[in-house]
This record gives sequence, structure tokens and C-alpha cells, in this order.
Amino acid sequence: MKNQDNSKGLLIIELQELQQKYNSLEGLFNKVVTESELVANKLIIANKELTYQNKEKEKRAAELIIANKELVFQNEEKEKRAAELIIANKELEAFSYSVSHDLRAPLRHINGYVDLLLGRFSDSLPDKAKYYLNNVADSSRQMGTLIDNLLQFSRTGRQEMRLAYLDMNIIVLEVLETINLDNHERNIQWQIDKLPHVYCDHALMRLVWTNLLSNAVKFTSTREKAIIEINVLDEKEEFVFAIHDNGVGFDMQYAQKLFGVFQRMHPSDEFEGTGIGLANVHNIILRHGGRTWAQAELDKGASFYFSIPKNKED
Repeated sequence: MKNQDNSKGLLIIELQELQQKYNSLEGLFNKVVTESELVANKLIIANKELTYQNKEKEKRAAELIIANKELVFQNEEKEKRAAELIIANKELEAFSYSVSHDLRAPLRHINGYVDLLLGRFSDSLPDKAKYYLNNVADSSRQMGTLIDNLLQFSRTGRQEMRLAYLDMNIIVLEVLETINLDNHERNIQWQIDKLPHVYCDHALMRLVWTNLLSNAVKFTSTREKAIIEINVLDEKEEFVFAIHDNGVGFDMQYAQKLFGVFQRMHPSDEFEGTGIGLANVHNIILRHGGRTWAQAELDKGASFYFSIPKNKED
């Protein structure tokens, strides 16, 4: 009897222990299920987010393809316009050269007949007739100068550039030698900084300086003492050259016209010229990859600037 009670007690203990283990396993199972559901929900959310992101990427990719096609089209249009512009410029230069060249023949005839009339019939011509003929001769000479300048403008656009690393001081001195000989009676004070070596075409750069310095001399002709300065600013990627004078200046509201063909800031009866020189300067500097601009004030002088990009060796 006693043994049976002991066995029942042991069995009850074992059943209790099994119940505890079952309860623990059930709790663990429920925890695993709960965590699995959480993970599953997170995976569902992550998958939805990934699907959304993929759709957004596809949308962006489609937009990028459209934008790229538009960019390709725009580039093709720019290239087409650039090619058309090059052709148009070449045709314009050729036309300008042809017209200027063809105008020389009738101009020579006009000059020749005026000289004949004045030379052979001067004694029999009334003073009024001589006055008219002299006006014709002056106008003919002005047209000759204009034709020469047009031809020069045409050539600067077509001329092959021979680039070299040149001393700008030497080029300026070459130009000044000629200018000073032609203006030996003038009182001109030159103030010139030391200039750098630049990568440029010698003939074309000499023409730039000739036009700019000749203009400075011309527009200071009303001054008892002309002061003309030449200096340079050494920038990171370019040299900026400046020519300052104490001449008559000009109104800045017309500055945008300065570098156009046949553009003049002053009447021809005050200062001679054809209005092509600065257009030449602009054309030449543009071919060198530079810029041209000016600043001035009426009766207080003018400043002309041009830039030349630095060579990779600078």
C-alpha cells in the first residue's frame, strides 16, 4: 500500500514536470510564431517598398531616356545650326571679298577721269567745277579706304592662323614705331606695362594692336597732351589687355554697337574712319578664343579690353 502511494506521488511529479515542459514549449512556439509573423509582415512591407522603388526607378529611367533623346536632338540641332552658320559666314566673307575686289575697277576709272579733268582742263574749269571734282576725288579716296578695310575684314575671317608663343611687348613696339612716325608732331605720353608672352598669330595680333592704338591716338587728337596707357591683368585662365586714353570717349548706351561692321560713335567730319577696325579686332580676338569689350564716358576717355586664353604651357 505504501509502495503504491509512492508510485502515485512520483507519477504526479513527472506529470507536473511534463506539464511545465509543455507549457514552456507552447510559450516558445507561440513566441516563434509571433516573431515569424512580425518578420513576415516586415518582409511584406519591405517587398511593397521595393516594388514601389523599382517602379519609381523605371519611371525615372523612362524620363531619363526621354530627356536624353531631347538632349541628343538639341545637340544635333545646335550642330546643324553651327554648320549652317559656318557656311553662311564663309559665303558672307567670300561675297565681301568679291564685292570689294570688283568695286576697285570702277573706282580706278573714277579716279582716273577726275585726274584727267583736273590735269588737262584745270585752266578752263570754273572754281565751282574744281570744287566738285575735288569732292569726287575725296569721296573716291574714302571709298578706296573702305574697300581696303572690307578686304582686310574678309581676309581676317578666312586667313589661316599661324599660332606661336610670342612676346606681346615686341608686337606692341612694332606697332608704336609706325604710329609715332605718322604722328611725330603730336604730344603723346605712352605708359606701357611689361606684357606677357601669349599664344597667338603674329600678323593678326599686330592688326589688333594697330587698330586699338590708332584709335586711341585718333580720339585723343583734340587733347593738348594725349595720355595712352597699356596694361595687362594676369587672370587664372587668360590675360586681359587694356588700352586706356584721355580722349573724347563715347556714350555707353551705344557700346554694344562698337564692334559691329560700319559702326561709328562719332561723325566722319570729326574723326575719319570706316567703322570696320573694331569689327576686325572683335573677329580676330574671337578666333583666338578671347573676348572684347569697352568702357567710356563722354569727354573723359575710353578703355578697350581684350582677352587671350592662356596656353597650357603658361
